[in-house]
Amino acid sequence: MAHHAPDPADQPGGLLPQSTLGRVAIVLVAAAVLGAATLALWAAGGLARADVTPRLKPGTEVRTAMYTLTPHKAEFVKDDAGLTALQVRADLVSNDTKPIQVSALDQAIQVSFPSGAIDAAVLSVTYTRHPGGLVFEIQPGMREEVLLTWSLRKAEAEDKKKQQEQNSDNPLAGLGGEQVEGGGIDLETLMETPEDVAPLAEKEDEVTLAFSEMEFAPGFTDQSKSWKTTDETAAEVAFPLGQG
Repeated sequence: MAHHAPDPADQPGGLLPQSTLGRVAIVLVAAAVLGAATLALWAAGGLARADVTPRLKPGTEVRTAMYTLTPHKAEFVKDDAGLTALQVRADLVSNDTKPIQVSALDQAIQVSFPSGAIDAAVLSVTYTRHPGGLVFEIQPGMREEVLLTWSLRKAEAEDKKKQQEQNSDNPLAGLGGEQVEGGGIDLETLMETPEDVAPLAEKEDEVTLAFSEMEFAPGFTDQSKSWKTTDETAAEVAFPLGQG
């Protein structure tokens, strides 16, 4: 007796239709369902691009090519002139083989307040083991507990900020003096005692520090290498604020 192979179309377990038209219809339906699911996920924020900047808690180590810093606490204090300043207590290590200038560290850390009403002006550094002496260079490979203190001023208008950024190569840029023709600084306004920001500081309950990645590279006009900020941010740390 001759035996014939069963017709697949007659098998009860077949899941896909045998006709080309039927298969195409299933593919189209599956694509539509997948598209709807993707759209719903996007609407819920599930496909949003992850923030590439780590947001860390106080007490977390931040490592860059130039330095490693562990910020612990931020608070408003009074400086030697009796003006309100921002002070951050931190552990700091230089990752360079040579001393790094505090001015390079100043460029590496950006300070921002939620209100936008206060700007950080100039950074000064002291060691907690010798708080009376200012530090101008961070020695390599030596972990120190430091006090990072920024003088504060009322936020400048946006166009004035841009002008100051353009003049950032000027060693006096950012100190608060008025710009004069030729790109210089009016020394009389520079020597004036700035207005205390205490009334504004009372309204602030948080401050964020953004730590830039650094690279040892030549400048645009000066080919000698030095530490410069990059467009990449290593981390951001938000601190609750109190009065010192």
